[in-house]
Amino acid sequence: MKDKYNKESVLTDRLNCFFEEEFGLPASNYYSSLSVDGFLNLKSILSDINNIFTMKVSIAFIHWLSDVYSLNKTVTSKFVSELLETKPNTNGFDIETSNQQLNVIAEVKCNIPINGGSVYGSAQKHGIAKDINSLINGKNKSKINTQNYFKFMVFLDKPEIRAATSHLVNNSKNKDNITFFENDSMPLDKHRVYIVFVSF
Repeated sequence: MKDKYNKESVLTDRLNCFFEEEFGLPASNYYSSLSVDGFLNLKSILSDINNIFTMKVSIAFIHWLSDVYSLNKTVTSKFVSELLETKPNTNGFDIETSNQQLNVIAEVKCNIPINGGSVYGSAQKHGIAKDINSLINGKNKSKINTQNYFKFMVFLDKPEIRAATSHLVNNSKNKDNITFFENDSMPLDKHRVYIVFVSF
């Protein structure tokens, strides 16, 4: 006879296994050890996960820029410092860098295709499409004239993310203005949005 699904048991196992595997902690029932305040504190900390992901992918992208455009260490450090000094969810683009060498705007997406698949969900598609449109046409809350900037959509480099992004772009109304970056080329067209995948 098939065991009945038990929500609390499944969630307990997932939480306990996470602590044990990710932090090397001994096997224990951490779920039962957490008080209401403990769960609230954990929820508060985990709410920053997306911001942490975005920050790490953004820093990896800046180092990618440095390699592709042969930026010197001073310029690269300046770009990273500017990024770290910008508060999460600030108006404008996720990355805005400008100097005598290079003008860049970028949106960073850390979406994972829903249900472990290789296609984004409708809300994910809408968010990415909106960001691509903003890179091309500008944002109401940004004074940047996007025509003067190289434009990038940046994603975490995972096979399922590559597949979902390819599927989205192939069905996008802006697909003629989007280019997947190839390692043997350099982004030189300010009228295009370049798709870049980075790891950290």
